[in-house]
Amino acid sequence: MKSILTMKSILTLTITLFSIGLFAQISNDVNAAASARNREMLDISNANKFGSTMVFINPKRRTIGSVHLFKDWNNYAIIITNDNSRFSLRNINLNIERNVFESKIEGGSVFTFNFNNIDRFVVNNRVFKNFYYDDDNRVYELIYEADEFILMKGFNVEMIEGSANPMVNRRFDKWAQKTRYYILQNDEIKPIKLKKKKILKLVEGDLERAQKIEQYVKANRLSYSKEKDVRKVLEFTAKN
Repeated sequence: MKSILTMKSILTLTITLFSIGLFAQISNDVNAAASARNREMLDISNANKFGSTMVFINPKRRTIGSVHLFKDWNNYAIIITNDNSRFSLRNINLNIERNVFESKIEGGSVFTFNFNNIDRFVVNNRVFKNFYYDDDNRVYELIYEADEFILMKGFNVEMIEGSANPMVNRRFDKWAQKTRYYILQNDEIKPIKLKKKKILKLVEGDLERAQKIEQYVKANRLSYSKEKDVRKVLEFTAKN
């Protein structure tokens, strides 16, 4: 009986010592973690003496400009079909990004025209036509038409992203529209710059006509680099 009591005493003592040791270890771990957090808070507190911390999220920038050629949709258009039928519309715009004409309809929806069976659009007395060349399907504005060539203007739009950097001075995103001139001649579409040499070349080396053009430009104070003046020059050459 005494032996059994002795064994129980030893077992109880062992369990007690083990529990004390485990508790001490847990306490040490907890104290160490708390100490680490305290040091971290202390470090942050000390850092705040020299500045501050924050989370900065760039707000969504406002976009200016448009992918549409005209500033509003109140544009008068005559749509001419391939069989020369005509119908008019007073709500139309050219989507430069998609190279299609669009019209707003009820409910805020947009109707998209394709050029199937449509020869051209005349919008605010400006003539637009679609040409497919070299894997590129694009709408051009016709500046001047003749049997030998067509002078056209193409449109492009590019998104220029804004910046939060005040040194850049570009707070907003912007749709930037660009234009470029083209010549359709001998079933080819090539870019052309509105310059004297390029315009005179269109008379195909006819020196007499070239001299008349130069005299006409000088007499009327026209410019080879201005679209409206170039149109006048080309219309003059057609009559002379």
